[in-house]
Amino acid sequence: MAQRMKVRGVAGCVVGGRARDLAELRSSELPIFAKGRSTVGTNAESVVYARNIPVSITGVEVSAGDIVFLDPEEGVVVIPRGLLDGTLSLMPKLVSADDKVKEAVIDGMTVAEAFKKFRG
Repeated sequence: MAQRMKVRGVAGCVVGGRARDLAELRSSELPIFAKGRSTVGTNAESVVYARNIPVSITGVEVSAGDIVFLDPEEGVVVIPRGLLDGTLSLMPKLVSADDKVKEAVIDGMTVAEAFKKFRG
C-alpha cells in the first residue's frame, strides 16, 4: 500500500486506524501516522470507499484542500484552507517570540516569566 501511494504521488498518510509493517514503512520514506499498530493487513479486494470528503481523525476534521503537515518527530498539524493565509502571516511572529523566550531562559529568566513577557 505504501509503495502504491508513493507511485501515485502521495507525500504522507494519516490513518484513523492501525498500520502494520512499521519498519518497512519507515524505510519507504513515506511519513505514515496511525492510531495504533496491527498484525492484520489489507487484502487484494480493498477498494477506495470515497475521495475528497471530510474525515475526522481523533476529533480533528480534515477536508479536501486543507493543509496537512506530517513530521515524523513532532506529529501532525492540520490547517484548514481558509485559515492558511492568516497562519502564514502569524508564523514569523510566533517563531520570533519563541526565539526570544529561549534566549531569555538561557539568560536566567523563568519559563513563566519569559512566556508572559514575549508571548503575552
